[in-house]
Amino acid sequence: MRGFIVVGLLLVRSGCGTSPSVSPASQTSAPAKSRPDDPLIDLEKKVFDEANRQRRLRGISELQWNDAVAEQARSHSINMMQRGFFSHSDPERGALVARLDAVGIRWTRCGENIYREKGLDDPVRSGVEGWMRSPEHRKSLLDPLFSQSGVGIAISPDTDYFITQIFIHPK
Repeated sequence: MRGFIVVGLLLVRSGCGTSPSVSPASQTSAPAKSRPDDPLIDLEKKVFDEANRQRRLRGISELQWNDAVAEQARSHSINMMQRGFFSHSDPERGALVARLDAVGIRWTRCGENIYREKGLDDPVRSGVEGWMRSPEHRKSLLDPLFSQSGVGIAISPDTDYFITQIFIHPK
């Protein structure tokens, strides 16, 4: 089956409210293994690693994994899958800024790439390659001002992949 690619991007360049910051303990260099039996962790790590590979190839510093950001990325992917929408704005939880603020993630810059795919052999590679072919997504992925990221994936029963990568520069 021939796959299709749909991608989206939101890049916000403003500050947020005074919500509490995420503790440094939630920031690591790779996805947490708090869900060791979850097969999506490996896929999420592959997206994260491929994004960092693209940055390294261009001399841009690698992103650091942020568990709290990854949790929001996973939540957004799940919500898109379950509620049947594909957008940066969740009909119930709002846009990225509102979603991050609601859980106390403090940032000075944030952005989000989303991807939906069905039918391709390697959704991870096709997702990151799709972002790299899109000027706005590429700009977000390669933005040297972003220093932390998290990836979340959801797979529907009919194998639609929903991939969200959120980028931040923390306060």
